[in-house]
Amino acid sequence: MSRDDREHWENAHAKAAAPGPAAPFLVEHVHLLRPGLVVDVAAGTGRNAAFLAARGHRVIALDVARPALERLHAMDARIACVQMDLDAPGVRAGSVDAVVVVNFLDRRLFAEVGRWLRPGGVLVWDTFLIDQREIGHPRNPSFLLARGELVERLAGDFRMLATREGAVDDGGGREFRSGVVAERLGPEARAVRRRTRSGV
Repeated sequence: MSRDDREHWENAHAKAAAPGPAAPFLVEHVHLLRPGLVVDVAAGTGRNAAFLAARGHRVIALDVARPALERLHAMDARIACVQMDLDAPGVRAGSVDAVVVVNFLDRRLFAEVGRWLRPGGVLVWDTFLIDQREIGHPRNPSFLLARGELVERLAGDFRMLATREGAVDDGGGREFRSGVVAERLGPEARAVRRRTRSGV
């Protein structure tokens, strides 16, 4: 991440209001996360990290913005807050039980989050579809998923537990979103899945 981008997010979070409620898609499917260590990627105000910690998960909140992390740790000392440039994340392979990504898209992370998860670990990813640019923020295609992209990118290494895609209203008005809850397959199952997908 560039210095300008980092400063932008630090300034934005320095002025941010208190965290609101957790993401509805996460709340709806949190029962699919087994107890353990959860990484909240691009945690921002910490609304999802706080929700998970309150439910007994051990939570690591990752974000590039130090002000957001300092505020989150002051609010809930149970949450481990780590300032990290997600251009080069440093999470140990096979070390976490769940990963949560909400309202964030960096396509390089698809392979990374799979590597972080233990077999059987669960990924919750919920963000905006390309259709969103017609009705509001964000508009940059780099931060918007194509239809079917999220499931397609994860299908080789994950078993889908829940999905959604299209126009939704999570309480804040109409948005176009794509979300999955997916279980990381073990090495043998991944190999079989890849052979099947390649027609071998």
